[in-house]
Amino acid sequence: MNNMVNDPFANISANNYVDNSKKFLKPLIICIVVICVLVFYIFVSKFIGSNNYEVKPKENLDEIAIALEDYVINNHLSSLDLYGNENLLRVGIANICYGVISCNEVSGSEVADFVKRVFDREVYLQDVACESNDGSLYTYDVTNDKFVLDANHSSHYSTYKNPILMKVHSIKKKGDSYVLVLNKLYFNPNLSEYLTTDPLGINPIYKFEDYDMIDSKGNIVLDTVKVNTDYENSFDRIKNKGTRYEYTFEKKGSRFVLKMYKVIGNMVNRTN
Repeated sequence: MNNMVNDPFANISANNYVDNSKKFLKPLIICIVVICVLVFYIFVSKFIGSNNYEVKPKENLDEIAIALEDYVINNHLSSLDLYGNENLLRVGIANICYGVISCNEVSGSEVADFVKRVFDREVYLQDVACESNDGSLYTYDVTNDKFVLDANHSSHYSTYKNPILMKVHSIKKKGDSYVLVLNKLYFNPNLSEYLTTDPLGINPIYKFEDYDMIDSKGNIVLDTVKVNTDYENSFDRIKNKGTRYEYTFEKKGSRFVLKMYKVIGNMVNRTN
C-alpha cells in the first residue's frame, strides 16, 4: 500500500513560484534595455563630441552681399571713390556731414570713432588736405577737438556726391573675409555731360541728354527710372566697363569691418 498522501498545497506553491518568477523577470528585462540604451547614448555623444561634429547652416552669399551693400550705402563709403583709402579722415567727415547744409565744424572724436567702427583702425587727428591739392580743407583744433572748415575752400565742399545707381557685381568668400565688388553710376553735371562709372566723370556709360526729362516744376532732370531699367537690362554686357569698386570685409564679433578697398579697372584720377 502506498503510504504517500498527496498534498493539495504542493502544486499551489509551485504555481506561485512560477508566477513570482515571471513578475520579477519582466522588470529586469526593462531595466537591462534601459541601461543598454543609456550606454549607447553616452557612447554616441562622446564620439560626436570627440570629433567636433557640428552641422552648420550654409551661408547665403547673396544675402550677405545685400547686407554689405547696405553697409556701404549707410556709411557713405562711396566717398572712398573720390578721396581714396589713404584719406580716412576725409571719409569720416564726409559721412558725418552728408546731408548737412552747413558743416563748418566737425567733432574730432566723432570722426575717430567712425574710422574705428567702420575700418577698425586708429587715426591721428590732423589737418585734412583738400582733394584739389590746394591746401588744407579742414584744420584740426586740438584744444577744442574739432575740425574747422577753411572758408577759402568752401567752393570745394560739395564735391562728394552719392552714386545715382549701385549694383552688386560679385561676392565671394576668401577664408574669413568677404570680397564684395560693386558697380556704380555717377552723374555730376559740373564735371561731365555723361553718366560715368566714377565720381569725376572720366569713364562714360550713358549720355545725359538720352535720359533727361521735365519734372513737375518744369526743370530738366535725370530720368532715373529709365536709367535703372536700361542698366539692369544691359548689365551683363557693360558690367566690366569703366571702373568697379572692391570692398573686403571681415567679421568682428557680430559686425563687419572694412579691411581693404580698391578700384578695379580704369583707375580714377582723384585730382582736378
